[in-house]
Amino acid sequence: MSSNSPELVKGAVNAACEKESGEELHWYAVRAFRGKAGQLKEDFEEAGWKTFTAVRSVPQLLFVKCPQKWLETYKGGFLGEYFMIYRHKVRNSLGFPIFEPAPIPEEQMQVFMFVTSVGDGSDIEVCEAPAACFNKGEKVRVKEGLYKGAVGVVKRIKRDRKLLVAIEGVVVVAISNIPVSFLEKVD
Repeated sequence: MSSNSPELVKGAVNAACEKESGEELHWYAVRAFRGKAGQLKEDFEEAGWKTFTAVRSVPQLLFVKCPQKWLETYKGGFLGEYFMIYRHKVRNSLGFPIFEPAPIPEEQMQVFMFVTSVGDGSDIEVCEAPAACFNKGEKVRVKEGLYKGAVGVVKRIKRDRKLLVAIEGVVVVAISNIPVSFLEKVD
């Protein structure tokens, strides 16, 4: 068995994970390359982590709930060249900017999983762009109908009013055909 074999890397990753068992779990977004989304999902789940893919919307986009150190250790292993971790800029202890995996707030992830899982997907449009370009508009909650409970921002896209639900910096889902009477303003 070579030093780069998947079995050795998985063992090293799981050992590193055991040492970090006290680390808080967060959702992280990863983009798979070269058709490796299924293999990554399988590896993450074998390691005991929760995963989510919005297959109808963006099949190469995978979400994993795990410790940050585990994800970075896995990225340095055998399949590291087949995916990227969505990152954000933070400052280290010396004040220099660094990029580290961007944790996704649980509330954002729950709403995203909800809206990409209900219905047949015909009324959903996925826009892979940072949510920063959608800052304008009011924050609303759907109070009736299929998407009841979803929170997002109202935006006009191609002359149609849509509800945008975002994983900030990763993906935006635009839902159409929600009557205005189904929406309530959120502070």
